[in-house]
Amino acid sequence: MHISHHFNSLRVFSYEDALKMFKYTIYSDIAGDRNSFSKTDPDATFMHMKYDYYNHTNVFKPGYNVQVGSSDGYIRHVYVSSDVNDLRTYIPFMEGYHMAYGSYPHATPADAGYGSFDNYKYDKEHGIQLYMKYSGMRKEAEKKTTKNQFTRAQMNPNEEDKIICPANHEFTLVDTRIERRGVYPREIEMYQNEHCEGCPFKSQCTKSKTGRTIQRCRELESYKKEVKENLSTEQGKKYMTQRSIWSEGIFGQIKEDNHYDKLRRRGISGVKLEILLVCIGHNLRRYHTRKLEFQKNNKIN
Repeated sequence: MHISHHFNSLRVFSYEDALKMFKYTIYSDIAGDRNSFSKTDPDATFMHMKYDYYNHTNVFKPGYNVQVGSSDGYIRHVYVSSDVNDLRTYIPFMEGYHMAYGSYPHATPADAGYGSFDNYKYDKEHGIQLYMKYSGMRKEAEKKTTKNQFTRAQMNPNEEDKIICPANHEFTLVDTRIERRGVYPREIEMYQNEHCEGCPFKSQCTKSKTGRTIQRCRELESYKKEVKENLSTEQGKKYMTQRSIWSEGIFGQIKEDNHYDKLRRRGISGVKLEILLVCIGHNLRRYHTRKLEFQKNNKIN
């Protein structure tokens, strides 16, 4: 009689393995949708700082994302979060502003770090004029050359609403889908160039075996067009000039003039309180400075 033996490998988790799994589960719960957090301050996220306290650049340190809305040099609203991306801070900031003042501002000029479909859609729904720049806006304004002609920014639809590649071939619509990963759903059109095979520019244009593909959102294109039109007006230029003076100036005064470049508290609640106190101090200094200037100019004792 023949007896066959069958062996299956079975790994037995040790006590140390169980502890590690438990620890990693806790870490994952603390991080949430973030990629990192600080062990000494779990609410803080490791962020790419412009410089650190030892004058080294390109350093990641635990920190918070502080958003400030200003008008005429005064801080009107503050939003503190652990989010590294500025795109996701705009809507919560505006909701907080509305809760504090009962209305929305008529315009919110900002840099390209805030321009996105969700933020533009939010502005349109709440009657806020579009003055936020978007990523790639500078590249679109560049003159078309042999070096940049293959970039997405230089392949926008022409006057006939057709996308033409540098080899003068038209892209064909191959698919349409609804993107739902953001705050608002949007329709995405997928275009493909069916003439890439044998094209002398293929190596410079794409590495795909099926040919160059381009995604397009018509609603986002209309928002971007409106942004460019608004920014080209005298009012738009005035807004962006005021933004560079008020917003950037406020951070410069707080960090450089008042030597406040490091948080003293830990935890999101303590950091919010600290930032609010700093902003209140800034507004008080701003008020008394302007009051003294007014008295001096009008010779009031």
